[in-house]
Amino acid sequence: MKKLVLLVSILVMASTSCQTSKEDTKMSSNENKKISTLYHERNLEDIDNILADDFVGSYFFNDVKPIIWNKEGHRNAIANYPGVRDSILVQIAEGDWVAERFIRTRKIEGNIMRNEVMQFKQFKNGKIIRSWELFSPIDTI
Repeated sequence: MKKLVLLVSILVMASTSCQTSKEDTKMSSNENKKISTLYHERNLEDIDNILADDFVGSYFFNDVKPIIWNKEGHRNAIANYPGVRDSILVQIAEGDWVAERFIRTRKIEGNIMRNEVMQFKQFKNGKIIRSWELFSPIDTI
């Protein structure tokens, strides 16, 4: 419950601090969902098309300090961990936001690990500018 309250607080703060200017290109919710789905396909060649140059990602796991990454950090994660797979369970979009619940599966030291994840992405000019992820505890298969 603490994590949910923390995530909602972050989203409220972000929505008030990241107002969109009149010059921004508005994309439809469906277009944002397509871009968000590409994000989960984890292809290196898509990164420049889906992430803004000033992209910032944050994820929260087990009450530890959030881990923050940028566009190059995202590129490195995909390159260094090619066996990670995301399976989207639910995707909801409204305006410049896409919210998803998905399962992230990866192999670590011979074990298959799974996390259920909630992710909120904010879009600007057809690219993801912010991503917040909240991870559930790891489930080993």
